[in-house]
This record gives sequence, structure tokens and C-alpha cells, in this order.
Amino acid sequence: MVLVLITLFIVMNLVNSRTGRAIMAIRDNRIAAESIGINITKYKLLAFSVSAGLAGVAGVLYAHNLTTLTALPKNFGYNMSIMILVYVVLGGIGNIRGSVIATVILYLLPEMLRGLSNYRMLMYAIVLILAMLFNSAPKFVIFRERIAEKFKPKDNTAKEAA
Repeated sequence: MVLVLITLFIVMNLVNSRTGRAIMAIRDNRIAAESIGINITKYKLLAFSVSAGLAGVAGVLYAHNLTTLTALPKNFGYNMSIMILVYVVLGGIGNIRGSVIATVILYLLPEMLRGLSNYRMLMYAIVLILAMLFNSAPKFVIFRERIAEKFKPKDNTAKEAA
């Protein structure tokens, strides 16, 4: 958990820095970023190096946890790769907080549904489909924004001035 928090700290500081803004500009529109003087090669290489370093640390910790190394780990196969992709896509690509929340929910959901034995995977699939609809369908996005507005704090400056 400590290393996950350290990784989040590193990534959040990178995203909120000048370098992070340059990387996001390259992600959004490479030609426009290059036209304002951003060195594309430098920032792509930096992003690759930071992500490779963090992935290397994760791999070392995973290997330490396995205690036995093989050429193809049985625990990390095709299904695990798909699950990691689902965590990122459901959380929102480029949204760190959403990815963390999606990972926690989707990691705990099968454990919470374990008592339903035969229907566990069906319930899990239904929750995944609803989450995908909630994140991408236009009517759900409008509904989600309306709900979010209700929970935002009200601006009382207009009332105080009157």
C-alpha cells in the first residue's frame, strides 16, 4: 500500500507540473504541441522512462511475491491483462482518481458476490456493463452531471451581498 501511495504521489506531481502539462498537450494534439515549441521526442522519452521505471518496480515486487519465477507466470495471464485494461477504461482514461476508484470497486466486487456462487460472474458482468454505460452513454453523462451539481457546495456570495 505504501508503494502504491508513493507511485500515486509521483504520478500526481508529474501530471500537475509543467512537464505533465507538456505531456498532456502532446497526448491531445501532437502537431499543436510541436507548433508552440514543445520538444516532442524529449517528453515522449521522459514519459516512457517514468512509466517503464514504475512498471519495473511493480514487476520486482510481483516477482518477490511469487517467490518462484518462471518464463510465463501463471498468475498474470490474458485475463489479468484484460482486467487491468478494464480498470483503466472504466475509471476514465487519463483520470487517475477514477482509475483508482474503479480498481478498488472491481477488485472487491467479486469477493462481495462470492456468496452468490452460481450467479457471481453474471452479476459482475451486469455491473461492468452498467459502469460502461454510466461512463459513456450521453444520457447517463447528463444524468451524472445533474447529480454532481446537487452535491456541489452552493456559492453564498450573492446572498451575502444582498
